[in-house]
Amino acid sequence: MPTAFIPFTMRASARDGHRRTFRTDVERLSAGHLHWAPLDVLRSTGTQAVFRGAVPQGAHTTTDADLARFLEDRLATADIHLDLSVTIDR
Repeated sequence: MPTAFIPFTMRASARDGHRRTFRTDVERLSAGHLHWAPLDVLRSTGTQAVFRGAVPQGAHTTTDADLARFLEDRLATADIHLDLSVTIDR
């Protein structure tokens, strides 16, 4: 049975203490380093970026806040520390 993917828009902001790595983090995200969530950069500045992506449907896609927490946790395991706000496309 095919897996359903949930599209979303994500705004990423530089987190305090990690501002120096923000540009590198955005580049890592847009270069496909996250094989579990393909992301495209829609626009980016020195402190914020907007991405479009999709993740497999699951408990983490129930609400925008659930998905934001899930993504922040997954990114932290890749040593990417960003503040996220997410909107699931319904």
